[in-house]
Amino acid sequence: MFVFAFLILAQSTSPFGSPVPQTINPSAPMTMTEVRFNECVDLAVDDPASGVVEANKWRIEGGGFLARHCLGFAYAEQFNWVAATRTFAEAAREAEVAKYPRVANFWAQAGNAALAGNEAQKALEYLNAALVQGSLIGLEKGEVHLDRARAHVALNDYEAAKKEFVMVHKLAPQDPLGWLLSATLARRMGDLVIAKADIAVAAKLAERDPAIALEAGNIAYAGGDAEQAKINWEKAVEIDAESRPAKAAQKYLAQLVATVAE
Repeated sequence: MFVFAFLILAQSTSPFGSPVPQTINPSAPMTMTEVRFNECVDLAVDDPASGVVEANKWRIEGGGFLARHCLGFAYAEQFNWVAATRTFAEAAREAEVAKYPRVANFWAQAGNAALAGNEAQKALEYLNAALVQGSLIGLEKGEVHLDRARAHVALNDYEAAKKEFVMVHKLAPQDPLGWLLSATLARRMGDLVIAKADIAVAAKLAERDPAIALEAGNIAYAGGDAEQAKINWEKAVEIDAESRPAKAAQKYLAQLVATVAE
């Protein structure tokens, strides 16, 4: 028997780690400052180096916390998580003082960047600050609980993470990542009944996701069903052979063949 090394709940970059740029899209007409923020974020995504220059220029011109928040996105696009985390947190503090209505989103981005930088304890601090604002609802709130779950896993507090996933499934039931990660956690905790149920939901929501196929194989193997594990790992490779989940699946398939040959 071989030991699985691929830990899908571990911190990674996209799609599981890096902050997702969010432009402002309120129901009321945007101010010129908010229009500039959207333009700044678009630049930060398309050309991070130019985004850093533009955000700093805007800060000098008095762009305040929106300019600083844009700067955080530019750093995140460069995978400079230390700078991104610090900048997002500074923007959130300034926005909180200014009583900006989207301050919870700012704290959530700071927490997400901290996770990407492997600073789980700091991530929890910032994610808690997002929730305490009381303004997040639905999917946005669910995503904060998802990041909290990931932070607890990174800190090896599986029971706390399990409680967070209850909230994730309640608030964001259509998010396949939430079901994938809760399935992985259940497998780690030895609860294969929950693991199988959760990965089945994830597969229905995102049938062509190689990470879900990989985890389905992991769960099947953990339950002693090598044949079903093989089918799911082969599916992960078929979906996207160059993806990281597929490469892990290829390794497991090779190990499975070697095990059978012994």
